[in-house]
Amino acid sequence: MRKLDSEPQSLAKKLRALRRGKAVTLDMMERHTHIQRKYLEALEQGRFECLPEPLYARNFIRAYARALEADESYFLELYEEECGVCDLIGPMCSPRQKVDRKRFIIWNQMVRYSALACLLLLIFGYIGWQVFSIIQPPSIVLLSPATDVLIHEARLSVYGIVEGEASVFINGEPIVVNEDFTFDASVDLREGMNILVIEAERRYSRRAVIERSVVFDPQQGISQVSYFLQ
Repeated sequence: MRKLDSEPQSLAKKLRALRRGKAVTLDMMERHTHIQRKYLEALEQGRFECLPEPLYARNFIRAYARALEADESYFLELYEEECGVCDLIGPMCSPRQKVDRKRFIIWNQMVRYSALACLLLLIFGYIGWQVFSIIQPPSIVLLSPATDVLIHEARLSVYGIVEGEASVFINGEPIVVNEDFTFDASVDLREGMNILVIEAERRYSRRAVIERSVVFDPQQGISQVSYFLQ
């Protein structure tokens, strides 16, 4: 029966050719093998998804070959080759497909590269956030003086609160920042308009800048409002 190998065909075609070569009808095969005709037709048409569980499918092929005095193992080998190493997963279900190794490798690489891209995105995002935090100027709250103030004393007290460990400058001169992040300094004023520039910065950060306009008038009795309206 190995002469069938001389004509490369599918299992279904070889089974049908074998039956016809023996001049056996499907009805005769059904009576002899006790296999329903629909399953015999499914075998000869290659519709293996229409067969029951793999155990029954193999028994059908074995009984089919035995009834026609053919090599059972030969046709079972053909069945395994055509259906792959995975069996049918159930009645009336399509057979499982063989695993495409290349597709699996490509999918695995895609997952790996996607995970790497997400990791790099998180790393660069964290670095960017750290850089932004470093260069961001510290916040500063100036409690005194208020803006556009008129005073009659030559010395002015400047105090406020700065965020974190930052350096504070008044008109470019550094002042002491207390442990609770408050600062208090006295500034000498000249008669007339004085512009106070209060700055705060951390290492590598930009400077936070606040400006105050203060008028020093040693004369008594001049109202603040009338002075700024001049």
